[in-house]
Amino acid sequence: MSVSDIIDDYIKPWFPWIIFTYQFIALVNIFGNLLTIIAYIKTDTLRTPTNFLICNQTVLDLLLSIDAQPFIWLSYTAWGVKKALNNKWLCLLSMFSSRITLVASIIALMLLSVERSVAIFFPFRYYTLVNDANVRKAIITSWLLSLIVNCPPLFGWNTWRLGTLCFVQYIYPTAYNVSVYTLFCISCFIITALMNIGIAVVALKKSRSVNPGTITNPEANQTVDTGSFKITKMLLKVVGVFYLCWMPYLILTIYYIYAATATMPTWFQVTHEFSKCMLGLNSVFNPLIYAYGNPQFKMAFKRLFRMNQ
Repeated sequence: MSVSDIIDDYIKPWFPWIIFTYQFIALVNIFGNLLTIIAYIKTDTLRTPTNFLICNQTVLDLLLSIDAQPFIWLSYTAWGVKKALNNKWLCLLSMFSSRITLVASIIALMLLSVERSVAIFFPFRYYTLVNDANVRKAIITSWLLSLIVNCPPLFGWNTWRLGTLCFVQYIYPTAYNVSVYTLFCISCFIITALMNIGIAVVALKKSRSVNPGTITNPEANQTVDTGSFKITKMLLKVVGVFYLCWMPYLILTIYYIYAATATMPTWFQVTHEFSKCMLGLNSVFNPLIYAYGNPQFKMAFKRLFRMNQ
C-alpha cells in the first residue's frame, strides 16, 4: 500500500473537529494556567509548599497544551501524517513530548495527595516533612521519573517502520505500553485514589466533630475549617475532576493497546480520539477550582484584574 493510500484510508471526516476542539481548549487552558503561574510568582503569600505543588501541576497543565501540538498536527492532518510516516525521529519525539507531560501530571497529582495525607494523618509532623526543600526534591524526582519512563522508545525500544502510523499502539511494543499504562499509570491512579478516599473520610469526620471542652473560641474552629480543611476540599475537587477527565482516555487507550486492530468500530474510534480532548479540559477546570477554593489564589487573581478595591 502506498503512502497516499495509507493517508486516504486513515484520515477521517471528524479529524478537523478534533483539531478545532483541542485548539479551543488549548487557548483557554494556556490563558487560565498562565494566569495562575503569574499569580503565584507575583504574590509572596502564595509561596508555600502546598502552593508550590499546585504551581507544578499548573505548569504541567500549561505544557500539556503546548507539548501536544506536534502530536495533533502530525496525527490529524494529511501533510502531518505524511511527514510522520517517513520520519522516524519526528514521530518518536512528538510522541515523547506529549507523553512525558501526561505521566508527569499523574505523578504531580499523587504528590498533591501525599501532601494532603501528611496534613491530615500526621499534622504534628507536617512542617517537618512538607517544607520547601523536600517539596523541591519531590518535584525534581517526579520529572526525572517521567523522563526515565518515557525514554526507552528513544533508545531503540520501538517498532517504528517506514509507513507506520504514528500512534503508540503501532510504534511502541505491547510490553512497553502495558508497563507504562497498566503497571505504572494505573498503579499511580490506584494509590492516589486510596489516599484521597482516606483523606475524604478523615476530613469529613474532623469537620463534623466539635469538642466544646477543647475549643472555646468559635472563631478558632472557623479558622481551622477555612484553612487546612478548605485547602483539602479544594484539592479533593482537583483530584475528582482529574479522574473524571482522565479515566475515559486511559480505559479506552488500554483497551486499544490490548485489542490493537485496524477494524475498530467507528464509534469507538471517535470516542477514543475525543477522549484525548478531555485531558486538556481537565487543565481548564483547575484554575477555576483554585480561584474558587483557595482564598489566597482568589485574592491574587482579583489583584491581577484590579478587582480588590
